[in-house]
Amino acid sequence: MISPVSGAHVSGAHVSGAHVSGAPVSGAPVSGPHVSAAPRADVETVRAFFFVTAPADPGLLPRLIEPVAKLGTVPSRVHASREAGDGSELTVDLRLAGIAPRTADLVERALRAVVGVRQVMAVIEPET
Repeated sequence: MISPVSGAHVSGAHVSGAHVSGAPVSGAPVSGPHVSAAPRADVETVRAFFFVTAPADPGLLPRLIEPVAKLGTVPSRVHASREAGDGSELTVDLRLAGIAPRTADLVERALRAVVGVRQVMAVIEPET
């Protein structure tokens, strides 16, 4: 679960500035809240945090990094861990910094389109 981020709207608590969204890729309902608001247009660069869940598969990590690389961005953090008691699920924390809001949106859309991805939760906030 994502803890409230400064500038995010999560579960009824609002602090202005960030964009938080989370929805399963298949379109099925999420157990938690789904909040989506457009990032501010006057922001030049943002930080983007993506939390991806998918079945553990050897080809998943390259498929997640590829759209980021195609947009000419190098992640500031990539952390993957096998979750669930049997290790059948992979959770990936992918972070980008100093990118345009449009790039963050494109990366989010591309991650949702990756084969095997179950859910993408994104937090996009202006850089300070």
